[in-house]
Amino acid sequence: MPEHMVQEVRSAKTRRKILTATLDSIFEDGFQRASTTEIVRRAGVSRGALLHHYPTKEKLIAAAVQHLLETEIADIRRVAGAYAEKQLTIDDFIDDMWRRFSGRLFMITIDFLASARTDEKLREAVMPVSLQFHRSLNEIWSQFFVNKTVAPQKIQVLLNATLCLMRGMGIQTIVRKDPQYFMEMQETWKDVLRALLSEEALRRDKTA
Repeated sequence: MPEHMVQEVRSAKTRRKILTATLDSIFEDGFQRASTTEIVRRAGVSRGALLHHYPTKEKLIAAAVQHLLETEIADIRRVAGAYAEKQLTIDDFIDDMWRRFSGRLFMITIDFLASARTDEKLREAVMPVSLQFHRSLNEIWSQFFVNKTVAPQKIQVLLNATLCLMRGMGIQTIVRKDPQYFMEMQETWKDVLRALLSEEALRRDKTA
């Protein structure tokens, strides 16, 4: 392998180690306590290597959140085929969303958003990949309404309502450790969605 390609591989590996260490630090210690000293220690790289790839903490944090969301997008697209082939149901989708919004993904992003609220550079850096994340969710969500009479705007409202519910539940897990409580809310929302889909299917059959 040519030397320049070897260097590129090494650089990519170093960046992945740094970004993983950054996300681990944010998740375990919180955004404000995720110091570059701790990130360097976790990544097992020199401070010089860190600064070479990410000269400012803002760029490092933005890159780490981008990496996290891009990984989530890749995972969502991986399972999209199963939804398209109806191997998974809308109940499975809700369960999958709760897994994402009750764990590492949500806890890291909520810390990031709290800081990005007053930091325009952080917002601008992550906005494109954040929008792509939501577009990926929308692609899967829309598949549940294929051949149904639900208006596109209503489909979007239902997705946004689902995401708002998941975010609210995710916030509550910080102060409430009650799996049964969260499971009951999930099951109730599944009932609502299933009822809606059944009503739309019945309406379509009557007008066919």
